[in-house]
Amino acid sequence: MTPETLPIKVIADQTFSSALSPLLNKLEMWINFQALKAGWYGNETCILSFHFTLVRALTDDLQFISKEMKTKINKEDWIFDNNIAYCYQPKNLTTNAYIAVADLIKTKTNIESEIKNRLIQVINIIAKQHALTPLG
Repeated sequence: MTPETLPIKVIADQTFSSALSPLLNKLEMWINFQALKAGWYGNETCILSFHFTLVRALTDDLQFISKEMKTKINKEDWIFDNNIAYCYQPKNLTTNAYIAVADLIKTKTNIESEIKNRLIQVINIIAKQHALTPLG
């Protein structure tokens, strides 16, 4: 498995500096390794993919998601929960998620750890639907 084909991607929207790239790479490698350790990649027909985007803040109107994904968004397909918005597409086992980090930047404490918690929160919700071992 090469970095280009990793099933869990972590990026930041264009409002963040490219200086964030090392952290994004670290988070992406860490979360994919957690999934590998948990045995998630054993069944080739059921490999979940996640596309996480870090954003400064979420809005309930979905305009930012629609603009980012360059498509019309159906609000009923999205779950909003405390600095997280995600949509799981069971047909192709794909989850798109947005993680707001403005509150973390403001407090400047445990930013990396808190981002990991938010990634895991979304991943474990979807993993439960497929009886996969939760990540922790």
